[in-house]
Amino acid sequence: MTRNNSHKNSIRKEIYVIAGIFAIVFLGMIFYLISFLKNDSKEFIYNSYNARFSVFADDVTRGNIYTEDGHVMAKTTKDDEGKEVRVYPDERLFCHSVGYVGKGMAGLEARYSFDLLKSHITLKDQINNSLTGVKSQGDSLYTTFDYDTQKAAFEGLGLFDGAVIAIEPDTGKIISMVSKPDYNPNTIAEYWDDINDEENNSSVLLNRATNGSYPPGSTFKIITTLAYLREHSGDPSFSFDCKGSIDVSDYTIHCSSNKKHGSEDLLKAFSNSCNSAYAYMGINLDRDKFIKTAEDLLFNKELPTLLDSTKKSAFKIDGDTKESIVAQTAIGQGATSVSPLHMAMIVSAIANDGIIMEPYIADKIISEDGEIVSQTEPVSFGRLISQSEVDLLNDYMEAVVMDGTADSVDFGDLKVYGKTGTAEYSNNKKLTHSWFVGYATDNNGKKLAIAVIMEGAGYGSKYAAPLAAKVFNAYFEK
Repeated sequence: MTRNNSHKNSIRKEIYVIAGIFAIVFLGMIFYLISFLKNDSKEFIYNSYNARFSVFADDVTRGNIYTEDGHVMAKTTKDDEGKEVRVYPDERLFCHSVGYVGKGMAGLEARYSFDLLKSHITLKDQINNSLTGVKSQGDSLYTTFDYDTQKAAFEGLGLFDGAVIAIEPDTGKIISMVSKPDYNPNTIAEYWDDINDEENNSSVLLNRATNGSYPPGSTFKIITTLAYLREHSGDPSFSFDCKGSIDVSDYTIHCSSNKKHGSEDLLKAFSNSCNSAYAYMGINLDRDKFIKTAEDLLFNKELPTLLDSTKKSAFKIDGDTKESIVAQTAIGQGATSVSPLHMAMIVSAIANDGIIMEPYIADKIISEDGEIVSQTEPVSFGRLISQSEVDLLNDYMEAVVMDGTADSVDFGDLKVYGKTGTAEYSNNKKLTHSWFVGYATDNNGKKLAIAVIMEGAGYGSKYAAPLAAKVFNAYFEK
């Protein structure tokens, strides 16, 4: 009897153990499912290798992609044999943003492929289409792009490699984004081998606006100015006698054309883009505070955006960094690099009273029947710059346009706040990228922030700033 009870107790324990193991496994699966649905399901569903895509494509015609003002950026048509073909009417104009369908997928075509292959037409129409063997029309994606602004940026960049990105500061909407060199998504499959030939060293698939990495040149003086203000409790008192160059340890930093700016306060040093003054300023800043200011402005960090941006901007100085490198870094050379997107976000924050909005392109998904399926709401990442700092930076950036390095640029009737930059990118100091960052506003308070870089073009005031003026005018003339 005792042995029998002992045997029963042993079996009961084994059952409890097995039940416990199953309970743990079950709870683990529930936890994984919740985690997957919350964090990873979207990436899985949107993966172009997901077999469900082929099933959707059998029943649904891929939806169109539009600009905000209704211009068709991508659509599906049929060729002479009745086969569906994805067509991009503007060819290269939106290539890095819209992407392509063909050799895999890229851009918005990839990220929103699942949405474009879903149809929210009425159930009656779906049933009728299914019974008659007709494909239902997929939902369409409306972006934040403005066609005329995009065209002005694309044509203005011309034959130069580089990027233009323009952002609505109070929402984060990307109004325009251009990158060159570019490609024609209509012929991506035909020229795929050439595009990916390592010997050609092609970089046409790289979106320089979001993933380009450049020395910021004098546009970085915005960050150095902020570091100075923060170290001095917001007091802008500063004086420097510019003699056209400054020696820092074993290195000489020259002002543009060795111009002697003479006696300068902070506003004059900024508007003149005086390298000597900012080199002096940089080496006298507390390095830990300098680093903190740069990182407060998202250097060395992931940018808050759903855009395909993987390139962190870099600010690489520490206590052991040579003074000459710190001096160069303070003027946007040396140990710093940045993407055009990042610079556009910084000036957007200045335009938006110090608050940065997360940039986005996809505005809404709309069914063939005109019903809004989903819509993106603007998201604030928070305040990066105090109101008092914004007020001072606005004064300095306005002075750049009024009587500083960009005073020869015709911005029309717009009120513009900006900073030019001329960034050396090789040992040959005559080879320079042309930068302009800033924002414009009209009499109604409407604003547009911008970052322009033209590779190897030369002075920012001569090339990038006039291009920014063209983009501003195209946007505000609507």
